[in-house]
Amino acid sequence: MPNSTSYHLSGYVRQIPLSECYSCPQQERFDELRRDYPGSKLLIVSNTAGTASVAEAEDLERKTGVKVLPHSTKKPGCHPDIMAYFRNNKDSGVSSPQHVAIVGDRLFTDVMMANMMGSYAIWVRDGVVKDEGMFARFEKHLATFLWKRGYHPPMHRERFSG
Repeated sequence: MPNSTSYHLSGYVRQIPLSECYSCPQQERFDELRRDYPGSKLLIVSNTAGTASVAEAEDLERKTGVKVLPHSTKKPGCHPDIMAYFRNNKDSGVSSPQHVAIVGDRLFTDVMMANMMGSYAIWVRDGVVKDEGMFARFEKHLATFLWKRGYHPPMHRERFSG
């Protein structure tokens, strides 16, 4: 997210589910996001807090003020749970996966899930996962390798309605 304001993709995206668990959330950023995306329009989908225990999810919800989606299948396989959440919460305004942007720091979970859903992906290259893990380092090297060879992610064919 930009430092000065919450992020809007060309004015089209109204729902931005955050996809990572932040152990030390920046409260003012969550306050800003909750103000810009009230009610069920903002959702945290975390493989840590969403699948581990109810207590962890409740703790993260209390810290951020944002709903944490409970899911039994980890990302990228929990995308049906995300869409079910939005369908069951009509105030979200989501009627299609194209109305959703997944924000995350992992290519093989967050971005892959967005692509599987037909949603938008916003990759935060230097997110909460440090480069200490083999997979996190590999993802960043792969992204650099592809960009240097002229690969650019495809754009969605259809723009979604306001």
